[in-house]
Amino acid sequence: MKTKLFFLSVGIASIVLTSCRNSSTFYTNTLRSQSFVQPNSDSRYDFLWVLDNSGSMKPRRDFVSDNLNSFLNILNSKKAIDYQMAVVTTDFFTDSGALVKAPSGLQLVKSSSANPVADMAEIINSIQDSNTSFWEQGLENSYQAVFKNKSKFMRSGVPLIVVYLTDEDDYSCQGHCWGVEPENNPDWISFDASRYIDFFKTVKASEKSDVIVFPIVGVNQTNCQVSSVGQRYMALSEAIGNQGKTGSVCDLDLPASYNNIAQIIADRGNVFRLDTPASGQNIRVFVDGALLSGDPANYIFDAEQNSIVITGALPKPGSIIEVTFEQSQTN
Repeated sequence: MKTKLFFLSVGIASIVLTSCRNSSTFYTNTLRSQSFVQPNSDSRYDFLWVLDNSGSMKPRRDFVSDNLNSFLNILNSKKAIDYQMAVVTTDFFTDSGALVKAPSGLQLVKSSSANPVADMAEIINSIQDSNTSFWEQGLENSYQAVFKNKSKFMRSGVPLIVVYLTDEDDYSCQGHCWGVEPENNPDWISFDASRYIDFFKTVKASEKSDVIVFPIVGVNQTNCQVSSVGQRYMALSEAIGNQGKTGSVCDLDLPASYNNIAQIIADRGNVFRLDTPASGQNIRVFVDGALLSGDPANYIFDAEQNSIVITGALPKPGSIIEVTFEQSQTN
């Protein structure tokens, strides 16, 4: 996403936007322009939930389970989503990338299920603390889960959403993986973060699809006390891009962090948030240089979200969407 600011003298000036539009428009010094690239506007998504199985994280795992219904309502708010969900833990020493299995044998939650909320609860409730849960290796366990089990929960051409929920940083171990917890263990050797960045950047590329990473982790030691800040998870999300966003695992922040994942996916390809507050006046939307009619059947301006919402046919993936708008003069 690229933002351009037009700083013009007070009054009215004529600016030719681009040669391909063959038109000119008059602007004041409050006019702004912001460009977006249209992502794939998929209605199918596969989820891998990576949940910290240490005992202290049980209330937060329960929150994911207990509030899945509201999560799904947000997810389906813009379009019906066809989803599949699988779960792994951060405990690589015990699980080695295995998907969590409910007592009934269930490992996959599908949107077509008669009761996906109950299915997810059965899987999450079966997660147990273990003797090795203190050594959180969420990146390695998610890597191995995809490498070993992708045919079980990943569909070709369908974006993969990876959600990490933990109050520790990642300690994925390459060597000397024994002893006390890694924070107090000078001998262990971590896997370089590039192992996971390179893998998740490319695992869906041949299918012309992508991976989106959402860490719900300790973002600092100010919001609440966490065991450690999730630096490696945040770095992975930033490196992958694709609208992935970090959320705080703090109890007061957890509802917003959780529901924001569903909102971003629901809005994907439909909603384009402006970086600068807009007045709602003089809005024009161009798709690949062509002016889109301002009919509400094509798009609307959502003042609450400060966003352009495409209501008609979505632009094709890769299209350049440019929005020109008048900046709000109120604080």
